[in-house]
Amino acid sequence: MKRISLNFLFALLIGCQSEPSYEMLGRTVRIEVENAQDANLSELYESIEYVFLKGSDQFPLVRPYKFKIHDDLLGIEDKGAEQYVFFDLQGNPQFRISASSGGGPGEFNRTEDFQISNNGITIKDPMLSKFLYYDKGGNFLFEEKSQVRTSYFFKQEDIELHYSKNIREHGDFEFYKIKNQEIKAMVPSRSLEKDVVYADKDGFVFDRVRNEIIFRIPYSSEVVFFDTEGIVSETLEFNFGEKYLSYQKQVRLTPEEKNDLIMRNNLVTGISSFFPMGEGYLLIFGSGYRYSHQVFLDKDLSVRGHFDKITNDIDRMPIKTVPWFFHEDRLGFNIPSSEFLGDYLDRFEIGTEARENSNLHEFVEQYQNELGGDSYVLTFLKVKSSVFMD
Repeated sequence: MKRISLNFLFALLIGCQSEPSYEMLGRTVRIEVENAQDANLSELYESIEYVFLKGSDQFPLVRPYKFKIHDDLLGIEDKGAEQYVFFDLQGNPQFRISASSGGGPGEFNRTEDFQISNNGITIKDPMLSKFLYYDKGGNFLFEEKSQVRTSYFFKQEDIELHYSKNIREHGDFEFYKIKNQEIKAMVPSRSLEKDVVYADKDGFVFDRVRNEIIFRIPYSSEVVFFDTEGIVSETLEFNFGEKYLSYQKQVRLTPEEKNDLIMRNNLVTGISSFFPMGEGYLLIFGSGYRYSHQVFLDKDLSVRGHFDKITNDIDRMPIKTVPWFFHEDRLGFNIPSSEFLGDYLDRFEIGTEARENSNLHEFVEQYQNELGGDSYVLTFLKVKSSVFMD
């Protein structure tokens, strides 16, 4: 990635055991909220694909929260049922891994974070402070203690990164890197609150195209890039100018004051997603509780398009939730199947003729007897590579 427009400094790699420190450079990207444009979905995305998550009677989902995809395996963290449920990308259930009341080998008490990689599945339990390892069929292999109790993590053979979730167990820093049992703290925390858990739907994201690790700091406008050694390579802050109401300012207001200020001035309170997609990156944030913005950036993080009112001219279905995940060049949404069916019947009749670039009508006709139940529909939007270019 090209490093330009360097604007602010962060202390980096200040070890927990009086390590020497040094400084690193970051950058700021300006986002003008008022410059957002209208667009048709077909200008930005090539096609829409719907996938029904089957097997709700066997593997019911109570409160799906985190979605991760690796090759043909989709893992869903279900906080409501303290479980991880796995599907193939056609929506067929594969297996689930559930919490238990015990704490013995192969048992965990609470869901916190998980990872799917070439080597298998890793789950982290914050109560028992341990990692549990499984193969890609969900079979338990082994476990080991974690040196950080509460955190989101990224773990490979030679890399172990943790995001502190604002608990700051090993100092007032956002991240910890562990190597040879030594903990090194990275990126000083800006939050005025301490020991208030900052939850996040994404966690660490591995960009397999550019071979880098990305983390969007919750309740902020900041993103951090790591290289494959787990070293911070760049910090990135999106500057929304006077339209930004930071979390530090929000906590000083009553809920009524905050909501009125955000609505009245169409303010931004943070970024909800930052995904590497295709030839660039996609930034998503809301303003004024009313508008969802999509900003397309090229590989050098220059803005190539900014949209806040996107009309679905491909198949006319509403896309009214925030993106929950991405997979390669596809943006993913999750919606309860009964809500999806209701939206469909408001617009179409069962048996409507198929349209190009969407499997909507065939999908509904195939699953019409199941969509009214207690399951979910995933929506995949395939992005056009042209949106990241001049």
